[in-house]
Amino acid sequence: MQASSPFIKKFKTEKNNYIYDVNSNKIFQVNETIFDIVDYIGGKKEEILKKFENKYGINNINKNLKLINRAKTRNRILSTNRPNISFGYKSTNDIKCVLNSNLSHLVLELTERCNQSCKYCGFSGRYSNIRAHGKKDMSFETAKKAIDFFTKRSKKKLSIGFYGGEPLLRFDFIQEIIEYVKDKKLKDYEFTFTTNGTLFKEEMIRYLSKNNVLILISLDGPKHLHNRYRVFKNGKGTYNAILNNLKKIKKISPDFFTNKISYNVVLAPPYDFESIEGFFYKNPLFELRQDHILYSAVDPHKTSFFKDFNLEDDEKKIHKEIEKLRNRYKNSLIEGNYNNLTIEKQLFNKDFSRINNRPMDLIRDEFAPQGTCFPGTRKLFVNVDGYFYMCERVNSNYTIGNVNHGFNHRRIYNFLKKYEEFFKDCKYCWALRLCMKCFNNIRNGDSFSEARKEKVCRNNLYKIENNLLDYCEIREKNAEAFKPFKNIVYG
Repeated sequence: MQASSPFIKKFKTEKNNYIYDVNSNKIFQVNETIFDIVDYIGGKKEEILKKFENKYGINNINKNLKLINRAKTRNRILSTNRPNISFGYKSTNDIKCVLNSNLSHLVLELTERCNQSCKYCGFSGRYSNIRAHGKKDMSFETAKKAIDFFTKRSKKKLSIGFYGGEPLLRFDFIQEIIEYVKDKKLKDYEFTFTTNGTLFKEEMIRYLSKNNVLILISLDGPKHLHNRYRVFKNGKGTYNAILNNLKKIKKISPDFFTNKISYNVVLAPPYDFESIEGFFYKNPLFELRQDHILYSAVDPHKTSFFKDFNLEDDEKKIHKEIEKLRNRYKNSLIEGNYNNLTIEKQLFNKDFSRINNRPMDLIRDEFAPQGTCFPGTRKLFVNVDGYFYMCERVNSNYTIGNVNHGFNHRRIYNFLKKYEEFFKDCKYCWALRLCMKCFNNIRNGDSFSEARKEKVCRNNLYKIENNLLDYCEIREKNAEAFKPFKNIVYG
């Protein structure tokens, strides 16, 4: 549609017609006449009557045009406004102001070393744009500089994370950092780290428990799934070592085990969601809260993983498996059985809560791309050499500063301006308020990739339209279906 047309998306369920109004972020159920003529209300009335009089009749069209005009006035909808895509920062001084007081999560790459050789790992050497595991360690001097820099620029609860490689290879270093932060007598802080879970010893567990460290353990499910790709350097599976350590943690500190341990599950082909569900949600070892299990997928960009292990055909099957879970999710919401869901909540809740809990306010004249982190604020990743990155996923690409000289404000400003320009056409896209985009998904090294952008946009449009359809279909059959979503919040 032309820019003179209302900024809307029309869609139909089996029973009803709907209009999603972009400027107000509202969804309206409408009759067939309005559904057809609404695209043309920016033009002359005579032309609308001429185009549709044989189908709907002049009196009916006039009546619905009055309804449309009344709704436009009362609900401030059907505007032709298309916002400019902009973060709203006009100079490097704006960047400095944000970064001087809004940092929230520091991640320190303690080491490039790892005691495992996971086949799909980003540092496995199977990704052409990412370094393989190395031998470098972060120095305590670098860690101190990063912590001092970070703590001076955060007014929120401080979160300091440890990353690798495998962080527990440097447990003494973790202790040293924790004690250094505690000596600073900060008001509110927490420590987190991601680990493969194979190196825990009793003294480690007691120390981490005492300091309430949040731990994310990589565990892909039952033994036959986990040991396919998560292996030691000698090729032996890591499952037994992890399970023994989990039992050890639970025995030493049950509360710590229940409240501070989470799990990262990498979904990889051949897919077996039933085994994963049974392992985590029916296993007496675990006492899971929904937010204690995270699912991620193998990054398919510039990797030889699928080819190396003859998984290219299996990779294509994930869509059918996801569709089965999605249908179960929909039916459970319709039937009021939301609380019985397990893995489906983690896979689909974020998308549907984004629709259900969307702010229904008028869009501003300048609209920032959704899902894009302001470099350094949401997460500041510091590699072993002391260089700053937006997050661990962009490590080795697009540095934004270092511990010795701080942020490169000009580089961050230029990045945001380039990002705005790269996505300027979003101003014409009906999905811009529901679409989440991340630099990591559209980059090629430290450059912006048009090819990756086109793929992301195509996939997002397809997904968001289906989400809207399913959301309305579910509510048609159960008006209370999304009541549990009231207190679910996602960024």
